[in-house]
Parts: sequence; C-alpha cells; structure tokens
Amino acid sequence: MLLGEKLKKLRKARGLSQEQLADQLNVSRQAISKWELGESTPDTDNLVALSDYYGVSLDYLLRDQEVPEVSEKVMMREVQPLISSGCLKKGVVGIVIFVVVWFILVLLLYSVMFIDPMQ
Repeated sequence: MLLGEKLKKLRKARGLSQEQLADQLNVSRQAISKWELGESTPDTDNLVALSDYYGVSLDYLLRDQEVPEVSEKVMMREVQPLISSGCLKKGVVGIVIFVVVWFILVLLLYSVMFIDPMQ
C-alpha cells in the first residue's frame, strides 16, 4: 500500500476531514490532499508528526506493510481515560470482592464438613 493510501485510510479511520487533520498538523488542507493523492510527500517533520498522531511507526508509513504497529504511547492514550474514569478501578474492586466472598464460603464449607458438632 502506498503512503498516500495509508494516510487516507488512517485519517478516515479517525473520522477526520482533511481540514481537521491539517489543523492538527499546522499545514494546509491542500497539503493533506496532495499527500493522499501521491502528488507530493510530507517532509521529515510532517512524517514524524503523522507517525506520532496516528500512533504508527515510520516504518509502517514508509514501507509496504499492511498492519500498523500501535505504539505504547497511543495505547496509553487509549487506556488513560479508562483509568481516570474509574472503569479499571471498579473491575479490580469487583475481583477483590469476589475473592473475599469465595474465601468466606470456603471457610463456611470447611466448618460445616469437618468440624464435629458433638464436641
């Protein structure tokens, strides 16, 4: 897949217009259009900015490989809102409650099965 095709695919996957992407990168909409059509190529600074923005490697942008490699920075950008909103904390609390309840049930079962009531 050519660079222009990848840039267009990445932009559309984010639901961005050329204008919106141009605003993010501080370039013109026409520059984005030319890159996507293969009429010109982004300079090094813009390639790095695109790589960071989309969370893909420069290798992915410049080489002929299909699956983008998602960077750790982008994964954290996706996970951080979950941490902030408490979704992950709620999951951990649920697991702790489950383990405590399970432990109590095992103790009760043990006391019923192995403790002689006639003692």
